[in-house]
Amino acid sequence: MTAALQTIERVRSTVNYLRVGVGADHEGEWLSCEPLATDPEALAALVATTAEGRGTDRDDVATSLFVQGYAFRVASLAIGAWLIDDVVLDVDPAIASIALGRHRPNALHLDEARFAGDDVGALHANLIDGHLARLVATAHESCRVGEALLWSNIGAGCASSFGAFMGPLEDRRLEIRDRFEAFLAAGRPELQTSGRIAHVGPLWAWERSACCLWYKTDSGFQCEDCSLWSDDERQARYQKVLSELDA
Repeated sequence: MTAALQTIERVRSTVNYLRVGVGADHEGEWLSCEPLATDPEALAALVATTAEGRGTDRDDVATSLFVQGYAFRVASLAIGAWLIDDVVLDVDPAIASIALGRHRPNALHLDEARFAGDDVGALHANLIDGHLARLVATAHESCRVGEALLWSNIGAGCASSFGAFMGPLEDRRLEIRDRFEAFLAAGRPELQTSGRIAHVGPLWAWERSACCLWYKTDSGFQCEDCSLWSDDERQARYQKVLSELDA
């Protein structure tokens, strides 16, 4: 087993709900990431198949939710590898594919496992500039959905990726928070302004800069990190979290 495959296995075993396949390690229907990240018509056509299942008839809402789920699936592997082994796994859209489940991206497949560097600069170059920034530009062109909103989805996807490893790596919580802050500080301006980290005792919370529009679906639901919450509502939630830690 190559070093890159070993890293992927460590990521999968640490957060066991992450579905990642490599090479022949796959089954079901996979959709190449390259056209989704570069072709507005291809992206719009796929997003349209998910809209009803997400409870909306609006292409901007469906696109926003699709991008958010997609960002987490790609970022969770790349960020997980950086946290666990201090390496950057190559998630170039040319070698990546996604699968859908419950009308959203729920798995990632790579044609091959290979490294693309080992520092935060390489992580941004490969994950953000080489993949997710291209997806944002394509999604923005595919329908009338704002770039700031889409970048807030990318930020939320990255925040969720860091957060996914805090539970199983409980003794590294503060380190993971600090590495998330370093990741943001090294990022392009669109990512830096996509949200902010709020320190909540030994934990942290992500506060988005723009809403993903989930509240406009049939569920009418606001995410915990939604930009529409007031400061008082956020602080009340943080105090509840801290009180539960002390209990």
